Amino acid sequence: MKDPLTRRLLVELAEVWHSYRSRAWRSIIVSRITAGNVTDDDILRWMEDWIPQVQQGSIWMRKAVAHLDDRFARLRELVTVHAGEEQYDFRILFDDYRRAGGSVTSIDRLQRNAGGEALNAYLHARAEQPNPVGLLGAMYVIEGTGQRIVPALLPAIRQQLRLPLEAVRFLHYHGENDVNHLARWLECAGIALEVDGAAAVDDIVATARNTAELYLMQLNAIRIDAR
Repeated sequence: MKDPLTRRLLVELAEVWHSYRSRAWRSIIVSRITAGNVTDDDILRWMEDWIPQVQQGSIWMRKAVAHLDDRFARLRELVTVHAGEEQYDFRILFDDYRRAGGSVTSIDRLQRNAGGEALNAYLHARAEQPNPVGLLGAMYVIEGTGQRIVPALLPAIRQQLRLPLEAVRFLHYHGENDVNHLARWLECAGIALEVDGAAAVDDIVATARNTAELYLMQLNAIRIDAR
């Protein structure tokens, strides 16, 4: 049986998640995928916005680790491992983008959309604060998207666009491996709650809620032609 603080954290995060997922499903890009009328250009533009976000992930995680004090030594260790595992994911996604027909030839030429810029700025600002354990809420939303939303969309994307498996390696990888990442996340959350108690719950949930809002901004700012 989970302790009361852990139960409270998971219940409140589930509320954030269900609201986020419902709204993500109504975003233009996801709506087109589920309606069966997504195009190659739609997916390529999504990837063009997504790659720079993924590139920053290990950077803000390592920045956050540098601002954890010694009470969070085990948390620091776990997040460092996670950042190391994901630091080159953006290259996999970029290779997928190129195999799918993307025309941009250099990662450095890709730019986040307005929503992605806001999300990136928020995550880096939070990472610079003392003991930013609230970023576990950001990881919950971001990793959860990879585990629970992307796998649900992948079959429809492949069916409509006839993409080879080599062009969706990143999407496929996260659908399989983010389960393990979320198991690690639970250990991280347990450490945060053990050290900071209810304050950690509040921080994690608030950060998850803000991250969800900004992630939705990114989804809705993808440059998709009206039709």
